[in-house]
Amino acid sequence: MQLKILAISDTHLGEETSLLSFPHGRQHLWRTLRTQFGSDNAEERIEIEELILLGDIPDRTLSSTSQIITHTNAFIQMLGSAATIKKGVYIPGNHDHTLWTRYCRRRYGQASGITGPAGDLIVERGVPCDEQSSLELLSIFFGYPAGSSWRAIQRQAQFDFVLANPVYATTLQGCTYVFTHGTHFRQDVTSPVWMKRIADYLELDEVLGRLEIESGGDVTRVQNLAELEAAVTPFVDSLWPSSKNNPTSRSDQLWYLLSTLSGKFGRKRPIPAQTRLFSLSHPQQAPVSRIRRLTTRNRLQDDSLKRWQIYFLPHLLSYLEEHHLLQERITFVYGDTHDGGWGTLIQASGQHIRLYNCGGWVVHNAHDHPACHLFVVDEQGEEYLLDVSFRGVEVEGESLLELAARDAENRQRATSRIMRFLLKLLPFD
Repeated sequence: MQLKILAISDTHLGEETSLLSFPHGRQHLWRTLRTQFGSDNAEERIEIEELILLGDIPDRTLSSTSQIITHTNAFIQMLGSAATIKKGVYIPGNHDHTLWTRYCRRRYGQASGITGPAGDLIVERGVPCDEQSSLELLSIFFGYPAGSSWRAIQRQAQFDFVLANPVYATTLQGCTYVFTHGTHFRQDVTSPVWMKRIADYLELDEVLGRLEIESGGDVTRVQNLAELEAAVTPFVDSLWPSSKNNPTSRSDQLWYLLSTLSGKFGRKRPIPAQTRLFSLSHPQQAPVSRIRRLTTRNRLQDDSLKRWQIYFLPHLLSYLEEHHLLQERITFVYGDTHDGGWGTLIQASGQHIRLYNCGGWVVHNAHDHPACHLFVVDEQGEEYLLDVSFRGVEVEGESLLELAARDAENRQRATSRIMRFLLKLLPFD
């Protein structure tokens, strides 16, 4: 079977709470792809024109360099075994944004910048285009220069790899497809001054060790995507820094603390009975328990998209118009929230926007099955969300979901101790 587009986000490879950091989790995804999109002929491979890696793929913040190289290489090998991929596109998220910053400094000599909608081509037909600036990325994703994935790419001499930030855009059958992680309209990123004030008030530097959060610029004053990227970069790179060779960082503790306060870890999503493919053309066939509704009657229901409409969409539409990509039909795909979902929005200007969130692959607690969504476009241009279930996946007789949840629960217990300490600092009467 041929797929025009396959997109995945928030794998957080290297992080022990990610289902895809486990070999059994990657094997399950391989079997799922073969079952859903393969044929009865075991020798026939799935063909994917564009594989979109939609941010927070390697978890550069919460995992060490060796962890992310090991798990990201294994993930790419799994995908390469399941399918023939013509082009890969990588869009950094907040947990791996420092990879973009380092690349940007090496290639352009500046700490902030954006690509065109087609991104920067860093591998063309199996050959690196700019080895010096992209060496770190090639090593993490493909084991460059001697890893098995890279050797396979060289032998085939057909694969292209693109780095895009903050968006990647392409057209297909009269529709413009736009992909971004969602970093630029996160609540903490759009309110960095608020975040810094909380950190200063609670003296988190003293509690967590030396942790300097830069507030960055005011996102309400920017005029375009380039200025938005420049405004958020200092804050994003300070809150989600590279952990380098350490398995965790102080920002890890802060992230778990803030997530606990938000109630994120208390959510419960039932374990789906089986993996299913859903189409927005037939939304009634998708239970809300499996595919969240991001809109209702042309009104945004999701908080992340309400911020998107204010802080991101106006700049995005101008950007698309500038590059002659603005059409009446737009499909917008993002990640970051881990919640998944779909919806539709008709703009007053006439744009009909389909909205998809790719969910995530991180387990927050033993009662919450993550929204493991893949966004898919087939040969006919039909759009789907594949909701992957990990029910029954075991490692030596133990549930993979419970194994992944164990690390999350250990970290939450550590966070609870910090919260109890912080509560003692608050001036209650």
